[in-house]
Amino acid sequence: MDLGLLTQYQLNYTICSQCKYPVPENSGYCLNCGSSYGDIAGDRKRKSSPSSQSMVQTPSLPQTFEKQDIIFSEFPEEMRKKALSKRQKEEDITGFFLRFLNFVLTKPDSGSLGLMSLAHIKVEPRPYQIESAINIIENMGGSGILADEVGLGKTIEAGIVIKEMVLRRTAMKILILVPASLLSQWKLELADKFGLETWTDDDMDKLESDFSEGIFLLSLHRAKSKKIQGLFKAIIWDLLVVDEAHSLKNHLTQAHRFVYSLRRKYTILLTATPIQNDMRELYNLINIVKPGYFKSIRYFRRKFMADRYLPRNPDELRRLCSRVMVRHRRTDTLIKLPPRRVNTTVIDISPLEMEFYNLTMELARKAASEASERNDNLMLLLSILLKESTSSPQALLSTLESAILPKVIRDREFHLLRQLIDTGKHLDYTTKMLKLIDIINKEDSPIIIYTEYVKTMEVIERLLKRNDLVVSTYSGKLRQNEKDDVLGFFRTKGGILLSTEVGGQGLNLQHCHRMINFDLPWNPMRLEQRIGRIHRFGQQQEVEITTMAGRGTFEEYLVNILVSKIKLFQMVIGEIDSILAYLKDPLPIERKIGRIILESSDSTSLQKRLDKLATEILEAKAIFEKDQALNTEFLDLPAGMNDVS
Repeated sequence: MDLGLLTQYQLNYTICSQCKYPVPENSGYCLNCGSSYGDIAGDRKRKSSPSSQSMVQTPSLPQTFEKQDIIFSEFPEEMRKKALSKRQKEEDITGFFLRFLNFVLTKPDSGSLGLMSLAHIKVEPRPYQIESAINIIENMGGSGILADEVGLGKTIEAGIVIKEMVLRRTAMKILILVPASLLSQWKLELADKFGLETWTDDDMDKLESDFSEGIFLLSLHRAKSKKIQGLFKAIIWDLLVVDEAHSLKNHLTQAHRFVYSLRRKYTILLTATPIQNDMRELYNLINIVKPGYFKSIRYFRRKFMADRYLPRNPDELRRLCSRVMVRHRRTDTLIKLPPRRVNTTVIDISPLEMEFYNLTMELARKAASEASERNDNLMLLLSILLKESTSSPQALLSTLESAILPKVIRDREFHLLRQLIDTGKHLDYTTKMLKLIDIINKEDSPIIIYTEYVKTMEVIERLLKRNDLVVSTYSGKLRQNEKDDVLGFFRTKGGILLSTEVGGQGLNLQHCHRMINFDLPWNPMRLEQRIGRIHRFGQQQEVEITTMAGRGTFEEYLVNILVSKIKLFQMVIGEIDSILAYLKDPLPIERKIGRIILESSDSTSLQKRLDKLATEILEAKAIFEKDQALNTEFLDLPAGMNDVS
C-alpha cells in the first residue's frame, strides 16, 4: 500500500512489525508479507492521516452471473466471508487463496481510494482511461472487454489494469497474446510506462520449471502452435490479456479454441470491433471472458438475434454488454487535435548516390538468391542494408564493417562488395542531407528530425552545426540523465532535435509542431509513433509532417503508397495497428516489404508488388471501417445507459 495514497485519502493505518509496510487498519493483515493483525499490532501506535474521518469499509464483490469451474472473475459474498473468517482464525493461507484475499481487502471504493497503480506508472492517463480500468477491476470483477474506438489508448487501459493487479498481488502469472507486429510495442510500453518486465519467446524454459510468477508476452500465432501450446495449457494463469481480440471471433478457429482452453482466473480482451460480420461473434468473445454469461448460443440467438446481422432487444443487449465491456467513442473523450499538414519531398539524387544505391540493391538481391535456404538472419541483415542505402552511406558502411555476411556470399560477390565500399567512401553529405537545410530554414521554430540510424544522425549533426544551427541529439546511446538534459534543452531553447527511433516512443513533445522523416521505417506503426510525439493532447498548432525520399529508389515508391494511397498520415493514431491486424498473412509488414524488394527483379516489378500490398491494406481498411460502423450502431450506449451494476 502506498503511504502517499493513504495520506492523500485520509485513511487510518498501522505499520507491520515484520516488514514495516503501511497497512490500512481495516485490512486486518499485512498486504505485503501476509502477517496477521496480531503481528502488525506489534507496532501498537495507531497511525492516522491528517483529519481522518472514518474507516473505508471493504465493499462486497459483485455476485457472479453464473458459477464457473476455472475462470474466477467474480466472487460470491459467502466465499468472501469464509476467506475473512480464515484470516481472523489465523489459518494458513497460501497460493491463489491468499491473492484472492488480497484482492478482496484492497478492493477500494472508486470514490475513496481509486487505483494504487496511478502512483507507480510513468504515464498520465486520460480520465476515460482511468474510468475504464476502474470499471474492469471494480465493476467487472477483473474480467472484461476493452472496446474503445481506435486511437483512444486501449493498451494504456490494459497496462493500468495489469499494474494494478500486480500491485494487489491478484495476478502473478500473466499471459499477454498480441499480433506479431505489436510485440515490440507492447514490450516497450509495459517496461517504460508501467515498469513491467516481460518474458518472450526466448524464455520458454521458464515455463518448464516451477513457474510461479512472471509476465509472458507472445504473439498469438506463436503461442497457438502445437509445439508450445501444451506448456501454456498446463498452467493456471492469473490473468490472460489478448490484444486485437477480434481474431478470436470464430469459435471454430484454432486461435479461439486455444484461448478458450487456457485455464485462467481473469481475462481481458482488447478490440475496437467486437462485432465484424455476425452477431454470433459478440457472443463468442464475451463467452471467452465470462463463459455462460449469455447461457448458451441457442439462448443468445433466440433472445438477441433477429438474424445474423440485426439484434433483437437491442437496448437490453447493450445494457448486458455494458456489464462486461467498456467502450468509449472519440466524441465522448472531448479530444480534439489540430489538423496535420503532410508534405512529401522527393529529391533528385546525384549519379554517384544512384550508383551506390544500385550496387546495394544488386548485392542484396544476389545474396538473397544465392543463399542455400531461407535464412531469417541473413534476410534481416539484407533488409537493414537496403534501408541504410537510402539513409546514408556511413550507416551502411558501418554495418558492413560490423556484420558478418556468409562466407559463400563474400567469396562470390567480392568484387561487387569492394565496389560498393569504395563508392560509399567517396560520399560525404548526400543531396538529401543538403536539402534538409532548406526545409529547416523555411520557418524559425523547433523541429524534430527522425532517422533510424545513429551514424546517419551523426553525419547530419555535423552538417547542421557547420551551418551554425542549434542541434541536440537523442538516441539510445545516452544515459537517462543525459536524455533528460537533451529534452529539457529542446523544450526551453528550441532549435533542432535529431533523434533515432528511441525518440519516437514514450515522449511528449507537443511544444513542437514540425517533424521531418529523413528516412522511412518500413513499419507504418513506427511512423505513427513518431507523429504521436507531437500530434497529441496539448498541441496548439497545425502539425507539419515532411517525409523525404530519393527519386527512383524504393523509398519513393513506399512514400507514395503510405502517403497517397493508404493515406497513413491522415489516420487516427493507432488505426493502422488495427488495420494491419486484418491482413490475412500474419507476417509482419516490414518483413513483407523486405521480401518484396529483395525478390523483385527490377523497378517495374517492385512497383507492381508494392501496389498489390497497398491494395491488400486498403481492402483490410475497408473491412475495418465497416466493422467500426457496425459496432457503433450496435454497441454504443446512449447517455445514461451505462449499467455496470
